[in-house]
Amino acid sequence: MFTFSYKMMAKCKNLSEENLSIPIENKSTEYILEKNVHFIFMEIGIPIVCAFGLVGNMLSLLVLTKEKVNHCLTKMEKSAHIGLIALAVSDFMFCLLALLFTILPTQEIYLEPNGIMYYRWLGNGFITFFIINSTWLIVVMAGERYIAVCHPFKARKFISLKKTKIAICLVYVVCMISTIPLFFESEIVEEICVDGSKLYKIEKRKNYSNQTRRMVWSIVFDFTPSIALLYFNICLVWKIRRAKQLRREMTLGQGNDLIMYRSSMKSTDDQGTHSSSRSNNSCNEFRKADQSENFLIRGKPRTISQHKRGSDSALNSVTATLVAVVVLFLILVSPSEVIKFIYAKIHPIDRDAKNKHYHYYQIILHVTNFMQSLNFSINFILYCAVNKSFRKTLRSLICFCQHPRPRARFIKQIPNRIT
Repeated sequence: MFTFSYKMMAKCKNLSEENLSIPIENKSTEYILEKNVHFIFMEIGIPIVCAFGLVGNMLSLLVLTKEKVNHCLTKMEKSAHIGLIALAVSDFMFCLLALLFTILPTQEIYLEPNGIMYYRWLGNGFITFFIINSTWLIVVMAGERYIAVCHPFKARKFISLKKTKIAICLVYVVCMISTIPLFFESEIVEEICVDGSKLYKIEKRKNYSNQTRRMVWSIVFDFTPSIALLYFNICLVWKIRRAKQLRREMTLGQGNDLIMYRSSMKSTDDQGTHSSSRSNNSCNEFRKADQSENFLIRGKPRTISQHKRGSDSALNSVTATLVAVVVLFLILVSPSEVIKFIYAKIHPIDRDAKNKHYHYYQIILHVTNFMQSLNFSINFILYCAVNKSFRKTLRSLICFCQHPRPRARFIKQIPNRIT
C-alpha cells in the first residue's frame, strides 16, 4: 500500500503527502502504543472471538429451536425461547460482520469500486445495528422475565407469544431506522489523476455534524438500557433469593408437621392396645384409610407435584439464563460505553491533528470493541453453564448415535397344567 502511494504521487495531483507513510522512527509513543494495541485486539483477538461466536451462536440456534419444537413448554417459556432465538440470530450476524471487518484488507485508496470498498463504507453501520439490536432484545427479555417473576398476576395479561414476537419485530425495525444516519457519515470520493485515471477514497463528510446524534445515541442506546437492565437484574436476584428462602422455610415446616403426625399416630396405637375389640376394629379401619390415602399421595398427586416441580425448574433455568446474560452485558458492554462517552467529553478528539488524546481514544475503542465482541460471542457458554435443559438437548444433538437402546421385554411363559 505504501509503495502504491509513492507511485501514484507522481501521477495524481490531488494526493498530498499526508497519504504517504511516515517512517515509524518519527512516530510518537502514543502512536506506536495504539498500533500495538490495534494488532493485539483487532487483528488477533476479535477474529478468534468472532469465529468462536459464529459456531457458538449456531449451536445455540439449533438447541433452542429443538427445545421449542420437542418440549412441552409453557407460555412463559415459549416467549423466553423466542427472545433467545432472536438474540442468537442478532449475535450471529454481528460476529459474521465483525469477522469480515477485521480480516478484509484495509486500504485508503482503491483503483476501482469493489465489494471491499463498499463494505468498508457501509459495514460499520450494519455492525452497529446488530449491537444495539442485541442490546434492546436483552432489555425486552429481561423486562418480560421481571414481570413474570415479580408480578406473576400481571404477567398473564402482558406476556404472550404474540406480544413477544411483536416486541422483537419492533426492536428490529426501530434499531434499523436509528442506524440510518450512520450510513451518511462518510462518502466515496473520486480522485482524477493527471493521466485521466480515477482513484476512490472513503472520507468523512465535511459538513456533517453528528454531535446531537451522538448525545441522543448515548442516552437511548447506552445509558437507558444499562439502567433498565441493572434494575431488572437486582429485582430478579432479590426475588430468586426470597423464593429460595420461603421454599426452605416451607420444607422445614413440612418436616415438623410430619414428626407431629407420626407422634400422634404412635399415641393412637398405644391407646388402641388397651381398648376393646370394637376400638381395635375402628383403629384397623383408620389404618386402612390412612394406607389408601398414602397410596393416593404416592400415586397421581405425586405425579402432578413432579410435573409442577419440573415446570418450576424450567422457569428457574430460564430466569437464571437471562440473569447471567444481563450480568455479562453489564460487565462487558455498559462500562465501555460510559468510558468512551466520558473520555470524549473530557478530551475533545481532533481527528485531523491526531494528537495524543486521539491515539488514547483509539486505544479505548480497540479494547471496548473487543469487549463487545466477547459479549456477543460467549452466550453459548453461559447457556451451557446455567441451563440444565440446554445441556441435555445439546448432548442429545452431539451424541445422537449414543442413545440407549430399548431393552428387550421377556415374557414369562406359564407351563400348561396337566389335567
